[in-house]
Amino acid sequence: MASHMKPASSSKTTVQPKVETPAASDTAESPALADAPEPRRGRRWLWAIPAGALVLLAGAYVGGALYFQSTFLPGTTLDGQDVSLRPVSEVAAEKSASLDGFEAHVTGSGLDLTVTAEQVGLACDGDSYVQDALAQASPWAWPAEIAGTRELSATAEVTVDRAKLAETLAPAIEQVNASKTAEGHGISYNSEQAAYVLDDTSSASRLNADLVTDAVAEAILAGQSEVQIGSDCTEGDENVQKALDEANALVSATITLNLAGEHASDVTSDMIAGWTTIGDDLSVNLDAAAVEGWTRGALSDQLDTIGKDRTYTTPDGNTFTVVGSTPNYGASTYGWSIDGTTLAQQIVESVKDGQPATIDIPCLQTAEQISVNGGQDWGSRYIDVNLTTQHATFYDNGQIIWETDITTGQPSLGLETPTGVWSITNKKSRATDGDINLKGPIDPATGEPEWSSHVDFWLGIVGNLVGFHNAPWQSVFGGNLYLTYQGHGCVRMSYEGAESLYNLANVGDVVVIHK
Repeated sequence: MASHMKPASSSKTTVQPKVETPAASDTAESPALADAPEPRRGRRWLWAIPAGALVLLAGAYVGGALYFQSTFLPGTTLDGQDVSLRPVSEVAAEKSASLDGFEAHVTGSGLDLTVTAEQVGLACDGDSYVQDALAQASPWAWPAEIAGTRELSATAEVTVDRAKLAETLAPAIEQVNASKTAEGHGISYNSEQAAYVLDDTSSASRLNADLVTDAVAEAILAGQSEVQIGSDCTEGDENVQKALDEANALVSATITLNLAGEHASDVTSDMIAGWTTIGDDLSVNLDAAAVEGWTRGALSDQLDTIGKDRTYTTPDGNTFTVVGSTPNYGASTYGWSIDGTTLAQQIVESVKDGQPATIDIPCLQTAEQISVNGGQDWGSRYIDVNLTTQHATFYDNGQIIWETDITTGQPSLGLETPTGVWSITNKKSRATDGDINLKGPIDPATGEPEWSSHVDFWLGIVGNLVGFHNAPWQSVFGGNLYLTYQGHGCVRMSYEGAESLYNLANVGDVVVIHK
């Protein structure tokens, strides 16, 4: 007989099976668990790794940029000085202190003192200097710049405390001005400047404190350690300045003097100053008499050749010195003679115009050419009379067109033919002018000429006293006859020689007589 056992209770109870997570050691033993996918929560944090790296890099970049805003990059020079990795504040402080030892020596117009940076409030803005430099260095680009080099240049603002500078200069300026004297006008000529200037001791050249202060400040800001104070920092009486300007207008009117188109001399500023006077009443005058004293004196001595010795060379290569004056006949007559009186008037008028000018020298008598260093002032056409060789030669453009032996005056009797540079004054021939009678001085005892001679040709040299002529009473010429054969100073020659000369020579032709 079957029996069934009924549950003790008729209520239903559902039991959930207990599932345990395997331990780590159990995982290897359970393949089914090992192949199962990871939980989704672990995958979500993988992005944090690169994000963290970026944060670190950004922090490093910003930190570097901030650092190099206060520190110079490696490989940096600033105005030639290595400032690599130096703090900006340190370089700024160093620049600010760079002028602490500066001194300026102030001289001129009576001043002589030294001012220091502290006394004048000299300051250098180091902060603006380094900021100017940093602006060129680009700190935010430090990753690209850090391995390179750069040469920077910046400008520092330099200032001077004008009030302190004026206070420092004031005692020296007052002392200089106190030393000024009211005696005289204080105007004097400075040859080196070729101008009139105000004497430092003149009351007309008092220092203007504002102008001096400005000049010193400007020089210090330009970095000058030597400051020269000039007349532009002085002030004076208007009448004194007017006289100064008037006198300077005169000495600036220099003149070039030409003779026959060639430069002969100059009227310089120094010369004009020597002719200028400034009175106590500040009147400015040019001494015309002094100008004429120069034109008729020193300038005439320089340019006039009448009666002067000349050294020259004949076309055949012989050099002679012709003595221009003799005791019996005085100065020979050919050469230059300037008109000093007229020239002086022209110079005075030109100088008073106040402008440089050129003047052609007026002359009382001219020559063929300018005498250079006491040389020949006649042309290439002339008659050369050699008293030593007793021979006369007529040159024309370097060629001999006439020559002959001559007999001149007898030296032992004091009748020697005069040396010098002369010219033919007149000429006569018996054929055209009739009898030519040469007569000596009147004998007081007889009332008659000491001698009388008739000739065929006459060419005057020394007026009508000495000349060329033939000598019918003489048949031989040249040699030493002149030493013993009485002659009265004329140049005697044969009939043929005199006739040829008469036909060739013209009035005005130069005659040079020398030994």
